Amino acid sequence: MNETIRYVVANPCGNTTALVLDPVPEAERKVLANELMAADGAGVEQVAYITTKPTNDVDLRVDMMGGEFCGNATRSAAVYAAVCDGVSEGQYGVSCSGCDSLLKVDVSQKEDGIYYAATDMPIPESITGLLLAVEDMPRRFFRVDFNGIIHYVYLTMHLEAVDKNVYWQALQEYLADEPCGEAYGLILYDPRSCQMIPAVYVKDTDTVSWEQSCGSGTAAAAVVVAFMSHRDYAADVIQPGGVIHVEAVPGEETIESLRIGSPVTLGSVQQWKR
Repeated sequence: MNETIRYVVANPCGNTTALVLDPVPEAERKVLANELMAADGAGVEQVAYITTKPTNDVDLRVDMMGGEFCGNATRSAAVYAAVCDGVSEGQYGVSCSGCDSLLKVDVSQKEDGIYYAATDMPIPESITGLLLAVEDMPRRFFRVDFNGIIHYVYLTMHLEAVDKNVYWQALQEYLADEPCGEAYGLILYDPRSCQMIPAVYVKDTDTVSWEQSCGSGTAAAAVVVAFMSHRDYAADVIQPGGVIHVEAVPGEETIESLRIGSPVTLGSVQQWKR
């Protein structure tokens, strides 16, 4: 194979995302994603493929490397559109894999190369509680089903004492006989300190990442707190790579509205030779 692929690396709170700008056949996306994530110096956690689709209010289409949904990539794509348009602020309609609804992303420039991007998130299809055995002790988790990714949220007031690998292993053992869809995540969240540790597994690329930040995971944590308390919930959620602001408004049976936002930086266009 002898071709050059253009891409740009977006950084939404450390969840570095390679936005591939050239058309790539769907059958080749898994291979290219693994190449970019394994490249020395690239520092890429995930890969998204961008296409323009200027119909029905859609400005951009984002397809994730495994067909999953990603709030951070959705916001990053809108920032890329604003940079291409040469505007300091605007609203973009973004369609993302794993999500049936069009997401409106508001973008505003804060300083050179740094934008703030906020988007409404899809409403979860279901919120359920379950008990998982962690080192032979039952622990209460919440499963938050988005169309495109499922998050398993564990709330704790002692995040610093949690061994994340032990909890990940417990989730792996539980999911060995359970359908997991395109992607799933483990979200360890302390609602007192607003600190979060996220991990995401993408089935199609068979990749596990303890992410620097996770947009849909942030939303899932807020969904659980809002749903449990029956109150509006807003927080600046602290993650290894930065802070994502989240707002969740509960309804009688589910969540009425859900929104996330954070700074996003965008690098220059790079080339990958295959």
